[in-house]
Amino acid sequence: MASEITPGKSRAALVLDIIKLVFDIMQTVSFMMFIEEEGIQIRGFGIMSLMRENLVDEVETQLEALKEQVQNLETFCDSWGWFAPYMKPTYANYVQAAYDQIDAWEAWVAAKKAERDKAIIRIVSSPTNAEIWIDDENSNLLTPQTFDDLSPGDHTIKLKYVSSRRGQLEYEDTITVEKGKTKEFRFVLEEVS
Repeated sequence: MASEITPGKSRAALVLDIIKLVFDIMQTVSFMMFIEEEGIQIRGFGIMSLMRENLVDEVETQLEALKEQVQNLETFCDSWGWFAPYMKPTYANYVQAAYDQIDAWEAWVAAKKAERDKAIIRIVSSPTNAEIWIDDENSNLLTPQTFDDLSPGDHTIKLKYVSSRRGQLEYEDTITVEKGKTKEFRFVLEEVS
């Protein structure tokens, strides 16, 4: 009886090839997640450099790109992570940490923008220690005084001072507060007639 010769590999060799293929796919998936994670880290270092230079608008632009990268890693991890079950939890945790860092950097951007857009005024009077009234409300502060919480626009400033020699002194004027500007206003109080 002659044995048949079948071309190709034996079943054991085919099973071994399939195992190697699955292992190669697992390594490829892990490597692709690693590459995406490295790209996120590199962009993060760039963002920190921009923050050191106070380049708020550029940081904001890079944060949008970073969010997209993190979303890509999250999607890839969710879609293909089952091929690399030993690495999926690591990258899922990394995604959460990246989102937390993005939240912190977005808070930095918001604070810097608020600071950049803040209107700051300083009110100085002669004589000093005059009561400051803003828009007909007593601020309970005396001159000289700096304000950084006034909304941009026109405000009525009234200063009041009682002099033992000259009696009641006052001054009233309308000032314009501009977003992102610092201004000093000097007023000379006059006797009330």
